[in-house]
Amino acid sequence: MPAADTTGNTNRTAHLLRVSTSLLFVLSGVGAYLAAATVEDSAIRTILQSIGSFLIGTVVIGYAYQYFLGEETENRTIAKLDEVLRQRFDNMFPGADRYGFNGFATEIPRSLFDELEEGEELLWLDTYSPDLRLFLPRLCEAVKRGASIRMLVIDPEAETARLRAKEIIGVGYEESTFCADTRDFLAVLANAAADLGDARGALEVRSYSDLPCVPMYLRLRDDKEISGITGYFLSEPSFDTVHIKWASTEKGMLSDFRSYFEYKWSRAANPWAGKGAGMASPGSPTGLS
Repeated sequence: MPAADTTGNTNRTAHLLRVSTSLLFVLSGVGAYLAAATVEDSAIRTILQSIGSFLIGTVVIGYAYQYFLGEETENRTIAKLDEVLRQRFDNMFPGADRYGFNGFATEIPRSLFDELEEGEELLWLDTYSPDLRLFLPRLCEAVKRGASIRMLVIDPEAETARLRAKEIIGVGYEESTFCADTRDFLAVLANAAADLGDARGALEVRSYSDLPCVPMYLRLRDDKEISGITGYFLSEPSFDTVHIKWASTEKGMLSDFRSYFEYKWSRAANPWAGKGAGMASPGSPTGLS
């Protein structure tokens, strides 16, 4: 059963339980009042009337509280809990709240494409991704929805590409394979960009030859950073290692990541300039710039 169906059934069961309990209290209260009317002993009659008032009053007060104050109290409780959790989290990771540290991402950040909405933008910086064909459909769907994606891919002919390949310990990342896979990665993106020429969003790709720094994936809305994920370039392939999640804060790391990306973007080149690739139109809304 889907999680949404399970949650819906749980909510309906809880609602029925509340209504049944309230009805039981009201009927019991009315029963106590009716029983009190048939009792001659004043003491017992007073006790039954008190029980009836208590049962009925409990339901009335409960519903009145829920209607007038329940939502406000719940919001205050959630806000207080959120503040406490933030403080505890900041105690465990000093500076986390200030700089926007938001935990760890234990999966490859393919889901970023699924989360993109119309008008949002994803800034993607990496060398290349061996699992391109796994996330390519998600990337294309995001662009069709109206999202914009700017991708910085390492230049497969650059010395930095060969140096990064030498750092990686593992089969399939030898220098020649790494550079060939990067060329293939760029070729697949070029064809995707050409196919997305009429999409509502945009896909732009540039290549860089300087230092790669860290892999980063930044999500923007209204030209403001709202979240991000970064990784590391280590001896293991970076795409399949733990990543760090970042939230937007006033003086957090997201703005620094954004500045670095924009600087790198301004210096990056069209990977097919002067090569006559013809796989995408640089002048189109979606293409290689």
